[in-house]
Amino acid sequence: MGADFKAIDAIFAAAEKDGRSSLFEHEFYGVLAAAGVRTPVFCFVPRGGTVEASDLAKFHSSEVVLKIIAPLIQHKTDVGGVAFVRTETAAVKAGIRLMEADVPGRFLSWLAEKSPEEAKRLTPEAVANDLRGVLICEKVAYDKVGFGTELLLGVRHSREFGPVVSLGAGGIEVEYLNQRLKEGQAVSMASAHLLTRDAIASHLAPLAVFDKLVKPFRGRPAPLTAEALAGTFAEFLALAAHYSPFAKGDGFVIEEAEVNPFVMTGGALVPLDGLCRFSRAHVDVHDRPVAGLGSLLKPASAAVIGVSEKVNLGRVILRNILKMGFDRSRVYVVKPGPSEIDGCRCVPTVADLPETVDLFVLTLGAEQCEGVLRDLVAHGKARSAIVIAGGMGEKQGTQSIEGRIQAILAEGRREGKTTPVVNGGNCLGIYSRPGLYDTTFIPEHKLRFPRNERPELVHISQSGAFMISRISRMDAIEPLYAVSLGNQIDLRFSDYLNYLKDEPSARVLALYVEGFKPGDGYLTAKAARDILKMPGRYVIAYKSGRTPEGRMASAGHTASVAGEYGVCRAVLEDAGVIVAGSLAEFDGFVAALPSLHGRFAAGNRVGLISNAGFECVIMSDSLKNGARLELAAFSEATKKRLAEILAPAGIDKLQDIKNPMDTTPTADDAAFGECARAILDDPAVDCAVISPVPMTRALQTLAPGQGHTESIEAPESTPSRMIAMFRATSKPVVACIDAGALYDPMAAKLAAAGMPVFRRSDEAVAFLRRLAAAQIRLRTLYGRTE
Repeated sequence: MGADFKAIDAIFAAAEKDGRSSLFEHEFYGVLAAAGVRTPVFCFVPRGGTVEASDLAKFHSSEVVLKIIAPLIQHKTDVGGVAFVRTETAAVKAGIRLMEADVPGRFLSWLAEKSPEEAKRLTPEAVANDLRGVLICEKVAYDKVGFGTELLLGVRHSREFGPVVSLGAGGIEVEYLNQRLKEGQAVSMASAHLLTRDAIASHLAPLAVFDKLVKPFRGRPAPLTAEALAGTFAEFLALAAHYSPFAKGDGFVIEEAEVNPFVMTGGALVPLDGLCRFSRAHVDVHDRPVAGLGSLLKPASAAVIGVSEKVNLGRVILRNILKMGFDRSRVYVVKPGPSEIDGCRCVPTVADLPETVDLFVLTLGAEQCEGVLRDLVAHGKARSAIVIAGGMGEKQGTQSIEGRIQAILAEGRREGKTTPVVNGGNCLGIYSRPGLYDTTFIPEHKLRFPRNERPELVHISQSGAFMISRISRMDAIEPLYAVSLGNQIDLRFSDYLNYLKDEPSARVLALYVEGFKPGDGYLTAKAARDILKMPGRYVIAYKSGRTPEGRMASAGHTASVAGEYGVCRAVLEDAGVIVAGSLAEFDGFVAALPSLHGRFAAGNRVGLISNAGFECVIMSDSLKNGARLELAAFSEATKKRLAEILAPAGIDKLQDIKNPMDTTPTADDAAFGECARAILDDPAVDCAVISPVPMTRALQTLAPGQGHTESIEAPESTPSRMIAMFRATSKPVVACIDAGALYDPMAAKLAAAGMPVFRRSDEAVAFLRRLAAAQIRLRTLYGRTE
């Protein structure tokens, strides 16, 4: 049976009529009961009311709990506002009279210590008049299991992700314990709009308290079933989704609803205390201008304003557009005076443009952009625009410019005018291989975009500097698109993902996020989910602004408000996004994923091979850290094959045949290569790390040079053999070359062949560990097997 939302609406409406934006405890119990959650037996006695024996007949406990109900009094226990009395009419009446008489004075004394100025503004009469009555609750006898006896379950409206439901250990020790648990074990968080009911149990399973709740423990039967725990969580999800700020209309919105604690009794969860705040504050996440992105990313015509006849930022952008091969006859410069610049026709004003251009680039100061955009809308002269200007929304006094531009765009769209979608401001521009343009303002001699036959990588970065730093470092990987998003005055992360989900060549989408606009975290996760249902596609994100200091820095950088990192990570990972824990991890995924197209781990069983014992130890030590890999158990056939390969050099007498496989420095190119091939051929191996330490004389690992006869170009060399193995398998395989600059040519040869290369063995294993976990999750969520 579903929730009775009409009954819940009536509770919210009564509280709103009373001038409140929060519910009293008994009202919240009414909401929970209407949502299908079991509640304690309770009875509310209004101020001045009385209790009869018939009122207490429904209580089956020998004692009941009395709780004062007053808007001013939030800390009831501190002021005598909670009492246990016998379940007898006389005792309950006496307890209520005593509470109503004593609590106002005790509250004022308590407040005088905590906040003397606030206490001076209140009189005993005012506090007494604030009392609404007393709540009578059954004294619940519950299961005590140590850690996990009390649980916290709640809903909170996240600015970026909307309603998020959280479950974790509760009670007074919750903060102490949760700070000492690993990430993902303390609290489980999920978007009320994205987590499906059938996925709840697996979502909650990583919690530290989960097994104690749903499995026998030290001879004690489980206090709950997984179905009961998931059922209560599902009821909170449904409640949060119905009263979401994203709902259309002006209905009620749950800002926060929390039970702390829930306890377990009779195989069910029962709340002992709770709070609920509500509003009618909605966030519009509908009707995003995604369709206009076609003109932005693949324009047939363009115009630039802010170009000088001398070299300035606008001139650099103009030249960067032209160098990509964009049709010069369809590029215009808005500038009075000259007839042409760099072979492009000049026009004096926006109104004089000979056509409605697909792309208009503004390289003016922030204070000049408003008027240009107003002209573009008034004359219908652009379908998309890029606003480069910095200082928009970042410095005091410039927020109003951003607001006025947003109003111009909104009015134009309401009136059905040709209104551009706008990327920026404070952005570094966009690089579009399909659109044949580059509007970044970095000169070609400072940043060179490589050229690949089939680029698959898309950068969507809130910081232009972050984006070009990644492009510069990964100088062998051309992006399909590189979008510097900037302040998101119009276009947001989710808009690009929703557009690109229909572009299958965009296989790897890399996001750098400082902060989402309201609701856009949810929309981004939703769009990522649609993308990740398709084979061969990945979304990876790096979220900065995780600490108070980082949030302050990001707010001053791109006029973003960085949100809570834990919520962001939980919701994005629930959608299948790989959320990088470090910049090195982000770079590793961005560099490696385009090379691993079509390679999907069937599980988390890894094969490891090196010719150095220390690497075998370090790789083994790196298997488990959050996500985990398991050492594959080699088949007897594989063990026999390895022994036969190593026997001619006598290595089988020196080393046990096991995983990880240490071939020792004695193994030559053929022996090392054939051992790696045997490991990859084993059906029990899902993925592998091949890590030859290249300094041994037995391996050809050097480029041709003086003083030696080695050549990595020889077909029998170790890198040539590794490339052949990589191309012959569909399993995820990565290489590690833990050596100095002398071996850069070997690493470059492997990378050029598409093999992911790491320069430290722990980083190679860490990458494979996260990749296998991500692929297993994609298989679980969407049935992907590639």
